[in-house]
Amino acid sequence: MTADILQIFCAGLGTLGFALFLRVRGAHLLAATLGGVLSWTLYLLVHAAGGTVFFSTLVAALAVCLWSETMARRRKAPATIFLMPGIVPLLPGGAMYYTMDSVVLGDMDTFVVKASETLFVAVGIAGGILIASEVVRVVTRIWAKRRRRQLDVPNDPRGQ
Repeated sequence: MTADILQIFCAGLGTLGFALFLRVRGAHLLAATLGGVLSWTLYLLVHAAGGTVFFSTLVAALAVCLWSETMARRRKAPATIFLMPGIVPLLPGGAMYYTMDSVVLGDMDTFVVKASETLFVAVGIAGGILIASEVVRVVTRIWAKRRRRQLDVPNDPRGQ
């Protein structure tokens, strides 16, 4: 439990650092940082519940993308300033390092394991972002159609 809290805290610090590196303005800095905390917390929860690395990453990326879209609309800002820092905790840096290390050392068994883990994480991130973006796009279209229908209704009750 303490290790998980420490991981979440470090994910928040890493997200904050990356948001500062990307020059996210002060007004949006907290929301961008909370996206990273959300993504890593969900990753840990899904993984602890028995989810695979791929599924845990997919769920976390989907959630951070929905968070980013929500914050973008609430704060009238681009979604990418919330999304890019928010996915930083999910990036497979360690797996990529061990993949390259095993290639250099000639350990092909470890290479295959780490390379597949890296690939699963990358596909999980891409898949989560893709699914969430499509859901947001469809919902936005539906809302826009409803608004247009409401505006097209004549005000005269007799239909004239």
